[in-house]
Amino acid sequence: MTTGSATPGWTPAQVRALFPALSGLSWLNAAASSPLCTPVAEAMERVVSASRERGDLDFPRWLAQRDAVRERLARFVGTTPDTVAFTPSTSFGFHVVAHCLEARGHTEVLTLEHEFPSTTVPLLKAGLTVRGVRRRPDGSYPLSDLEAALRPGTTAVAVSVVQFNSGYRVDLEGLARLCRDRKLVLCLNGAQAIGHVPLDVTATGASFLAMPSHKWLGAGYGTGMLVVAREFHEVLPMAGWLSVPSELLWQAFPGVTRVDDAAGFTATGVSTRRDASVLEGGGASWVGWHALEAALEVHERVGPATTLTHVRALQARLRAGLRARGFVPNAPDEADVSSGICVVPVAGSAEDAVRALLREARVVTTPRGGGVRLSTHVFNTDDDVDRALWAFDRLGLRPA
Repeated sequence: MTTGSATPGWTPAQVRALFPALSGLSWLNAAASSPLCTPVAEAMERVVSASRERGDLDFPRWLAQRDAVRERLARFVGTTPDTVAFTPSTSFGFHVVAHCLEARGHTEVLTLEHEFPSTTVPLLKAGLTVRGVRRRPDGSYPLSDLEAALRPGTTAVAVSVVQFNSGYRVDLEGLARLCRDRKLVLCLNGAQAIGHVPLDVTATGASFLAMPSHKWLGAGYGTGMLVVAREFHEVLPMAGWLSVPSELLWQAFPGVTRVDDAAGFTATGVSTRRDASVLEGGGASWVGWHALEAALEVHERVGPATTLTHVRALQARLRAGLRARGFVPNAPDEADVSSGICVVPVAGSAEDAVRALLREARVVTTPRGGGVRLSTHVFNTDDDVDRALWAFDRLGLRPA
């Protein structure tokens, strides 16, 4: 399945021109969040303005627009609309994952030592056993290490496509093959991937993919996205008034079995939709869906492959400059395992270094993984990278 619905054609320079914040900041922080581009901000403003003028008279249109965005997102990540649900966050998505695994009798899940907690905490909270693969000294997780860590009771794998605290990109093709061969359920955290690493759920055979809107997608905070394979739809853990077929909306007891008696009646069972959207049980962030639609259009026009190529070139420049100064990124540089993230340990406090980079040079970064995390995106340029390297020199930052 080919991801994306629009013909790519925008250049990174054209995308950059859509971000007003970049006129005064070198934003090397998409791994935490992206600033809003003009089309996204305008989409949000339109729905807020309409609500100010007309309240919720557009509610039926909002429902239709949500389904249109669902179709667009499904194309973007290589799946079908019936497998896509909107959620509050990636963590919420992994709570759904944990419930579905438990409902199907899975008890042990393999993950990585330095996974982001939105993957691990929901699994642990659900009472699942989580088995970790140790990170190698160079920051890598070779596929052979994952395979060696499997035990007879391990029946699922849950990993981030890109590691948040190093930028290490798992061998997704190899992992998908391993899960198919061993009949393991593959659960992916796409938080640090969607928006700059191409994703194709169908190609990987993943049963779950959970993602947020505010990082590389640049759609602002508040919208989570979850892909759930059809074989898990019957065990989805929740439903609400908007989870029923349209012809049953507003009914207190939609599709129930009813038995009347002298004092009242007894109701059992309920009719809900048989797709992932059953999770969308009530009202939610209508503004967020408008923002997501605008953000997806930007990413479709530039194309995930173009974004990743651009990001790799910036990372090569950044990592070479850091290594020339004696710094050692905490994951390998090779293109097949790297992403738009570089984490470099520094002497002293990484938090202090991040504050100084912003204060003295207007370079936006984040302390993560025992160092300064610099993430390059499609809207970044060589000048952003060079400014960061210049700031490292000016501030006298030294390798750890």
